[in-house]
Amino acid sequence: MRVLCTCLPGHGHFNPMLALAQGLSRAGHEVAVATPADFCPHIEETGFAAFPTGLALAEQIEEARRRYPAQDALVAMERFEQFVPRMLAGVAAPARAEDLVPLVERWKPDILLHDETEFAGPVAAATAGIPWADQSVGILRPPAMARLAGETLVPLCEQYGVDVGPFGGLYRYLYIDVAPPSLQAAEIAGVAVAHQVQNATFEPGAEGQALPEWVHEMPPERPVVYVSLGTVFNARARSVFAAVLDALRTEPVTAIVTVGPDNDPEQFGPQPDHVHVERFIPQSLLLPSCDAVVNQGGTAILPILGHGLPMLLLPQGANQFHNAEACVTAGVARRLLPGEVDADAVRRHVRALLDDPALGEAARRVQRELAEMPGPERGVALLERLAAERRPLTRAGAERP
Repeated sequence: MRVLCTCLPGHGHFNPMLALAQGLSRAGHEVAVATPADFCPHIEETGFAAFPTGLALAEQIEEARRRYPAQDALVAMERFEQFVPRMLAGVAAPARAEDLVPLVERWKPDILLHDETEFAGPVAAATAGIPWADQSVGILRPPAMARLAGETLVPLCEQYGVDVGPFGGLYRYLYIDVAPPSLQAAEIAGVAVAHQVQNATFEPGAEGQALPEWVHEMPPERPVVYVSLGTVFNARARSVFAAVLDALRTEPVTAIVTVGPDNDPEQFGPQPDHVHVERFIPQSLLLPSCDAVVNQGGTAILPILGHGLPMLLLPQGANQFHNAEACVTAGVARRLLPGEVDADAVRRHVRALLDDPALGEAARRVQRELAEMPGPERGVALLERLAAERRPLTRAGAERP
């Protein structure tokens, strides 16, 4: 079986499907990935062929802001729910389809697996007459977002003479649900083709990587607090990093802060011995040594909870506000919104992560939920079945949203 994966150019979009892609490869299937050119080298580092398709992230954001200028006034959840679907379906999808439709025709996959934010995939699959599957990146997004994406995608569907349904292609054949029940939205019950396949306890991207030597020398009596704001928003979050560093400078913890490739650790000034600032440390190798995590609330929340760690979430954009709300409701996290972040608030919440047993117990409950969910081998079986049967894989008793 040939499987073409498509995703936006970002770790938070590729990583959720990486465990499944590697499972497919181990099962003897041929897998390739289509993504914008600037992200192709990362795909190739994981061992898969990469086909350049569509706009780089910065280009699609710039074009979306030009095309939808009124959206600049929106912030937080409103921006996520209104601007993001228009950008993904109205700007990113048409540009990607120009490359993806001929690629599918040329490469001839049996099935297409697209990340749930990548809307050219269903159009290209429908054009070729093959089924497609939705790879979720976390908690189900509000159904209204999928409807808005579907409405925005109509001109592209008409251009190629296809119908991918009212949700931009989502929920048509198979929705691979990676979120544990305690975090998942109630609306998932209405997604007839949703099947659980967890990826949080699988860390397929750390081969060949290593921890800095000083990690192995951390004093055991100090709890370890790991701080990361992901790979997209960290360049615009220097003031957030500064507040966190100020908060942890006097705390009896070992603080490990990764600021991303676009920031220079030196710009944050000298730090005490218990505070370590690095551009990057492989998270999958570091999490087993941690006691609590400060994070922006992106797709990393699932691997973090896979280790049973409570979180302080500082959402910066995209689906992070949505995720943070779900995590607070589930009792696994505290949250500070952008206007609330200062050193005193961060210090207070980090202390709660380490001292409040309810947060740790809730995080370990979700850890157990994740461990009980089927892994990538279940996803491989579902995709094999979809390729063979070429019809929606509907759960018994489920109704469409």
